[in-house]
Amino acid sequence: MGKTLPNIIYMKEDNVPVIDSDDSCYKLIYRKNLEYFTNYESYVEFVKAVERLVRTDDRYNKYIAYLKNEVKLNKCSVLKDVVSYDKTTGEGDATIEMHHGPIFTLFDICAIVLEYFLLKKWDISTFLVADAVLDEHQKNRVQVVMVSSSVHEAIHNGDIFINYKQAHGDIAGFIKKYKDAISNEYRNKINNYIDRSLLHDSNDFGILTLAEPFRIKEVKDEEKGKDE
Repeated sequence: MGKTLPNIIYMKEDNVPVIDSDDSCYKLIYRKNLEYFTNYESYVEFVKAVERLVRTDDRYNKYIAYLKNEVKLNKCSVLKDVVSYDKTTGEGDATIEMHHGPIFTLFDICAIVLEYFLLKKWDISTFLVADAVLDEHQKNRVQVVMVSSSVHEAIHNGDIFINYKQAHGDIAGFIKKYKDAISNEYRNKINNYIDRSLLHDSNDFGILTLAEPFRIKEVKDEEKGKDE
């Protein structure tokens, strides 16, 4: 298809697919090389692109459904009595979402897997790396926490501390597999979080004492409004 698009040139360089145009200042290379990742902005944009692919993939949504339906992680890990809201039956309390962590974010996971590809000198594209990240989810080596939407927001704001032992997923297995691709920065992140977890249990510091009941009602009202 690329060969027939106007002003678009499809070709191969060293057997790697490339898209070019007389109107463009640069080529789009399907598989990235080491030189491409020496530019920090390119590196970050690539990892973010992988992250977007993972989140929009059907396997990702099926994994969340698997955690809720098969593993029975359909309750908020912070507020134990808050159950996933079911649009069909109208039962439940709030939307339950999957939070990556508490140690590694999805961006961290994608970056580490990318570093592993670079280390192994494998072909690299956003699709190949995203596929590997999705495999790690399905093998339960990505640590996640199921939480209500309001709790999820509070975690990202740094208002809630989640002990790593409270999460689902074999983070030890992930670290063991990718140990050679984990930078010193990530090693420090792991060690610091584990040290904090040894000293402190999960804590919401009292911010949800009054706020959560109102939030639950708000979510249910929103969902009912969508169905009407």
